[in-house]
Amino acid sequence: MSRFNIYIIKEILLSFFLLVTLLTGILWLGQGLRHIDLLTNDNISFVSYLSYIIMLIPKITTLTIPVSLFLTILMTLNRIRTDSELVILWASGESSSSILLKPILLVTLSIFFVYLLITISITPYSLNEIRQKIIEIRSSGINSSILQERKFISPTDTLTIFIQERNGNEIDNLLIHDLKNKNKPQTYIAQKGEFISNENIKLLRLYNGSIQIFNKADQRISEIEYDTYDLDLSPYSKVESNHRYSDELFTKEIYYNLKDKALNELNIYEKEQFAEINNRIISPLYIICISILPILVMNYLKSPNSSSVFPISIISFIALSIKILEILMGNLLIENNYLVYLNYLIPFVLLFFFLFIINFGNPILKLRKHVLKS
Repeated sequence: MSRFNIYIIKEILLSFFLLVTLLTGILWLGQGLRHIDLLTNDNISFVSYLSYIIMLIPKITTLTIPVSLFLTILMTLNRIRTDSELVILWASGESSSSILLKPILLVTLSIFFVYLLITISITPYSLNEIRQKIIEIRSSGINSSILQERKFISPTDTLTIFIQERNGNEIDNLLIHDLKNKNKPQTYIAQKGEFISNENIKLLRLYNGSIQIFNKADQRISEIEYDTYDLDLSPYSKVESNHRYSDELFTKEIYYNLKDKALNELNIYEKEQFAEINNRIISPLYIICISILPILVMNYLKSPNSSSVFPISIISFIALSIKILEILMGNLLIENNYLVYLNYLIPFVLLFFFLFIINFGNPILKLRKHVLKS
């Protein structure tokens, strides 16, 4: 491998890692702020909160890696063009495609395999971990979310709670308004309370208080006094179902779920799984298509002083259109699993089409020039 190829690879990789880190960091911080209520409302520890948002990174990188790779290659090639680093090679008769294609493909293929690993293995694992974190938080979430002093809190649509003081799971002077039975809303008043929660039970034990029941039918209020009363919190909890979304399933799970089934035998959930496992493989293929687009710009910008605004804008628009096409075809695959063959075909067709133009030029432009000369 020539020194120039090694130079190009180093420049692209360095800029790529810097850009993907920057974009991922910005989006990650945004997601962290979006989920800051886990700290403020659900009262989880900072370590648990940090471990939760760290698991968001793999999913974010599936967005930032393609964008970062395309922009990095585009900016790197445009810089070496404007710095006249290609002029000597052009003068020797070498074309931009022959100079740049090899190092760019080497970089792209290395990132392709990393991206494939992220989509097939790392992202499903992280999403599954996020789901487990949410279940853990919500399993105790009603405890912590209502333990906020001097605030009216509504953890559900049918429950409103006010407490004056708290010390861990022990609380003083509380009021609970329960609308679960709309015809007979109930108000609980207690001097003291205590949360009791484990895998089998979740309740609020109230001490020295009363229950006021308003009967809407006869507009009467009845009151029951108690020394100790256990309020079951299970009906108010946000119970997580056992259903896991297709993007949370491991690739191996989906494979074994579908391996003995024909396409026409799949139910709705299995169709989603089928689309998911194929999209995990197809999505990285589009990275290769997008990454070689900047070479097309170099083919038509022979002079370091040539304006690159218009061709770069066109290439960027094409890259964006390819990404939209990828998303669109991925969604359509859920509706019609037989589109899987077309989904695999599209990135390969685009790749060979771009490689043809890079190596042989635009045949339409060549024909036009030939006609004008004659």
